Amino acid sequence: MVTATASILIAVLAYALNQRGETTRTKRQAHLDRLNSQLRDLYGPLLVLVESNERTWDAFRQQHLPPAEERLRGGQLTEEQDRLWRCWALTVFVPTARRIRDIIVDHGHLFIEDQMPQVVLSFCAHVASYEVTVAEWEAGGEANVLVRHPGEGFAAYVRESYRSLKEAQAGVLRAQA
Repeated sequence: MVTATASILIAVLAYALNQRGETTRTKRQAHLDRLNSQLRDLYGPLLVLVESNERTWDAFRQQHLPPAEERLRGGQLTEEQDRLWRCWALTVFVPTARRIRDIIVDHGHLFIEDQMPQVVLSFCAHVASYEVTVAEWEAGGEANVLVRHPGEGFAAYVRESYRSLKEAQAGVLRAQA
């Protein structure tokens, strides 16, 4: 009788431990799948586009625009600077901004936060306001962008989010090993 009872207890305990381990593995795998999706579908593409856009903007600004202090004081661009700005904006900056916005819209459910980050909303508002500017330029008119780019805060947000997700991914992978 003792042997039979011990065998049953061991079987029940083994089953319970196995179920607990399987539940833990399933949760860990689901967490890893979400992290992978966040990196693959949202933060990875955002990082590549934001970083390339930031580097291109820095190079363009250094080569073709007056210093930031002068621009912020309302200094006018020369005709050549304005021509170059429109060319770069229409061929590089606006198309890239649209791609970034589309990734945000298509994969907004993958953001780390419970609510959409304000800096992301500011970026999307900037892109939307640029649509009017582009339409005015294409019609031969003049227009300024109504909503300013959120600046370095947007790039910093994307970089930090990508970094924290990569760290979390590495932690889950280490735990699985």
